[in-house]
Amino acid sequence: MDILLSILDATWKVIFIVFFFGFCIFIHEFGHMLAALWQGLHVERFSIGMGPVMWKIFTWRNVDFVLSWIPFGGYVALPQLDATDSPKTMQDKKLEPCKPWPRAVVAFAGPFFNILFGFVLAFIMWGVGLWENPKASSCIISSVPQSLPDYEKELSITDRLVAFDGEPTDLFADEICAKLEPGTTHSVTVKRGDKDVTFDMTTLANPEWEAGLRAGDRIVGVNGKHFTKGYEEFSMEYVFSGAYKVTVNAIRDGKPFDATYIPLRNPLMEGLGAPFFTATSPVALGGVHPNSPAAMAGLQAGDQLLQLNDTNIMGGKEFLELLAKMDGAPFSLLVTRNGKDMLLEGIRCPAPYTLHNFGAFFAVSVSSVVPDLPAKKAGIRRGDRILSVDGVEVLDSKQITEYIRSTEGKPMTINLVRNGKPLELKGVCSEKVEMEGGAVYLLGVTLSNSAPKVIGHPNPWAQFTRIVSQTWRTLSLLFSPITSRVTGRERGQATVKVEHMSGALGILTMMWYTLSSEGLRGGFSLIILITFSLAIMNLLPIPALDGCYILFSIIEIVIRRRLPYKLVNALVSIFFYLLLALIVYITFFDGRRIFRLLKFGSIKGVPPKVEKVTPDAPPAAQEKQNEQPVETKEEK
Repeated sequence: MDILLSILDATWKVIFIVFFFGFCIFIHEFGHMLAALWQGLHVERFSIGMGPVMWKIFTWRNVDFVLSWIPFGGYVALPQLDATDSPKTMQDKKLEPCKPWPRAVVAFAGPFFNILFGFVLAFIMWGVGLWENPKASSCIISSVPQSLPDYEKELSITDRLVAFDGEPTDLFADEICAKLEPGTTHSVTVKRGDKDVTFDMTTLANPEWEAGLRAGDRIVGVNGKHFTKGYEEFSMEYVFSGAYKVTVNAIRDGKPFDATYIPLRNPLMEGLGAPFFTATSPVALGGVHPNSPAAMAGLQAGDQLLQLNDTNIMGGKEFLELLAKMDGAPFSLLVTRNGKDMLLEGIRCPAPYTLHNFGAFFAVSVSSVVPDLPAKKAGIRRGDRILSVDGVEVLDSKQITEYIRSTEGKPMTINLVRNGKPLELKGVCSEKVEMEGGAVYLLGVTLSNSAPKVIGHPNPWAQFTRIVSQTWRTLSLLFSPITSRVTGRERGQATVKVEHMSGALGILTMMWYTLSSEGLRGGFSLIILITFSLAIMNLLPIPALDGCYILFSIIEIVIRRRLPYKLVNALVSIFFYLLLALIVYITFFDGRRIFRLLKFGSIKGVPPKVEKVTPDAPPAAQEKQNEQPVETKEEK
C-alpha cells in the first residue's frame, strides 16, 4: 500500500509539472500565433510539444495544428519574422517581409499572454489563498561566530574534519572556528575520498562579530529597510541589498543600534552575501490557558515574544529563565500580533515559574514527518504541536531533539495538540540511524519553533509587483559589475552571479520540492512566478528575445527604413548561441547543486531523511484532511 501511495504521489506531481510548466511556454507561443493571424501574417504551423511532428491534428485558417514527440511546451512557425529579405513558406512560396508595427505586435503578444495567464492564476489564488510566512517585524540572533574558516584556500565546505591540531574530531570547521580567536593558524586534517589530507588553516575574522553583533540582538531591518515576515524575508533583503556595505538595524537592551560592515562570501549559500550568524523568527505562543496569568495579561495564541522588560527573548528556554529572575515581580512583554508590535504591562507569574503556571505553551510544531521512521508509525502528523515529552514541558525544538537522542530508543510519552484537542502518544521509541560521523537516535520529524505558515490572500497586482521587484533586483545585481563601472559606485564581493540562477532543471527541481512541501497552493504560486518571470525576461532588449524584435521595430519606425537584414540575422544568431551556452552553463550549476543535495542532504553532509531543526521550515505536503491553515485577509 505504501509503495502504491508513493507511486500515486509521484505521478500527480509529474503530471502537474509537465502540464503547467509546459503550458507557460504553450500560452506564450499561442499569443504569438493569435497576434500573427490578427496582423494578417502567414502562420505555417502551431505545435503542441517540441521536436519532430508526431501527428497532424487539424488545420484552421491555413494553420496546421500538430502534436510533436516531446510533450513539453510548443512553438509557432512564422517565416515572415525571420531576418531575411525574402521569406518563404515550406512550399517555397515567397512572402512579403513583415512590417515593423505587426512585428512588434506579434513579439509583444507572447509575453503579454504570459502576463494574462499569470493574472488569471493570481486571481484564482487570491480567493483560494497562498502559503505565507506569519507576519514578524523582527528576528532574533541566536549565535554569531567570532571567527570563520578560510574556505577561499584549501578547505572545502563539504570537507569532513578528521583531526584539528592533531586531536581527532567529528565536528565541522565552522563549528570549531566559531570558538577561536581570529587570525590564528591551526593544523587541519580532512577526509577526501580514501585519503586523509593535512594542511594549515588560518581563521578569518567575522565582520559581523567585529561590527558588534551578538547573540540575543533583535534585528528589525537591513539598510534602513524593515521587513514584515521574519528571518526568511530579512535574509532575502540582506542578500539582495546590492550594497557594498551592509547595515544591520538591531535592538539590544531596548536600545536601537546599527552594525555596518562589508559582507563576505558565504560558502553555505554558494558564495552569496548571506549572513554567517544564526537567527530565527521570534518564538511564538502555541496557546494560552483560560483564566491564567498569560490570559489575564492579554496574550493570545500566535503572539510572538520579543522582549521581557528590556531584554530580548531568544527562545522558550531563555523566556523561562527570565521569568524565574522576576521572582514574582511585575514585568512587561513586547509582542508581535498580526504584524504589529504591542506592549503588555503589569504581568505577574506565581511560583513555581513554569510555563504551566504562567498559563501558556509554545508553538513547537511538526513541519514534516519522515516516512518509515517512528514518528510516522506512531501517528504524529504535520501541524501537531508538541507540549511535553515524558512530562517535561517543551521550550524549543532543540530541547526536543537533544532529549530524543538521549533516550537511546527507550519508550517515550509525547503529549500533543491536534486541531485544538490534546492527544497523548505512549510508547514512542526513537530509532538508531547510521549517519556520516556516527549513529544517532531519531524520531523522524522536522520541527519549527516559530508560528506555522498561514494562508494569505495577496491580490493579483500585489503578486505581480512582488515578482517584478524580485526579477528587477536580481537583474540589477547580475549586471552590477557593468553598472558599477559606469556609475563609479563600489560593489561588494558577495553579489549575485549567473551561476546562482536556476534554469529549467533547477526550476523543475524547485517545483517538485514545493509540491512536496506546500502542496497545490505552493505549486500554483510557483507557476505564477514562472509565467510572470518568463514574460519579463522575454521583454529584455536582447537579440533572440522578443524584446529585441520590439526594439528593432521601434528603430525602423523612427528611421523609416528597414535595418540591414544581414546585421539583424548576425546579431540574432550570435546571441541565440550565447543564450544556448548560458543555458548549458546554468544547467551545469543546477546539476551540481542537485547532486550535492542528493549526496549530502544538506551542506554539512546530513542525509535528507533525518530529524533536523529548521526554525522557518515550510510546511510539508500532507493529506488534505490534515491541513490546519490560518486565514489572513488583510490584503483581500
